[in-house]
Amino acid sequence: MVLGFHTCAPDREEAYMFSVSSGPVLVSQQAETAIITLNRPEKRNAVNDEMLLTMIDALNAAIADDDVHSILLSGRGDYFSAGRDIKTRRKDEVGSSPSEDESTNQPVSHKSGPFLRALSLLLDCQKPTVAVVQGFALGGGQALTLACDFLVAERGARFGCVEMAYGFPAGMNIALLTRHLGRRLALEIAMTGELYSAERYWEIGLVNRLAQPGELDTTVSSFVEVLNKLEPWAVQRTKNTLRMAIASGDTTAMYIGDELNQNMFSSGRGSVHSGSSDVRRNIKDSLTPETE
Repeated sequence: MVLGFHTCAPDREEAYMFSVSSGPVLVSQQAETAIITLNRPEKRNAVNDEMLLTMIDALNAAIADDDVHSILLSGRGDYFSAGRDIKTRRKDEVGSSPSEDESTNQPVSHKSGPFLRALSLLLDCQKPTVAVVQGFALGGGQALTLACDFLVAERGARFGCVEMAYGFPAGMNIALLTRHLGRRLALEIAMTGELYSAERYWEIGLVNRLAQPGELDTTVSSFVEVLNKLEPWAVQRTKNTLRMAIASGDTTAMYIGDELNQNMFSSGRGSVHSGSSDVRRNIKDSLTPETE
């Protein structure tokens, strides 16, 4: 499945960022949203180094573009991603070296370079990032969704740390799951290697929006529309404060948040609201009692 607005090039002639219409990752832009699509459907979008390096370039371009307010990460075809492809060869500046899998005794740390960089970019991104999942997101594919700010999934989609079933540690997934869930539930999901439904992930807070089958496009569009109306300045500082809360604890983060608010009000900055008057009007309307 490909989302309806996941075209390989922007709808208009003027593109705000570069576009990629072929290769392991497709990149396009619609309105204020950059769309990054994993493009190995014949391999169920298993993630290799070539894909990761292209994704890193696309993320950097989207982050640097002031006209991009949100970033979508999706998979082409019927699945988001089956996980990391550890059987492919990695090419770098000094040539190529064989990749290892769980059956070898050689270290696999060299394979973590682009994967760790991609996850770090998603985690540290100043703009809202949204993973869009249909079919399944397994192993390293699930880790990519967990590194995003938000997750929109189609009902019936499945998730899991399947690497554990092959004797491979769920190193990235446990770190990211703990960030979201805490120790016990994160360990259960990571160590059992069982598959979990999108509905279950929604119940425990890992999925933000559930889409009915065939309605993933509409659900994502409406969610992203809300994100794109937000003031980028406020979004960036809210995300920065979240990172400080995770790193320093709630109390320190609240002091930082209070200082941010004080600076905001004393800076002489104009409007602190969203640029859309419709957003403010809808809030007022929802809080105004109806009269007969």
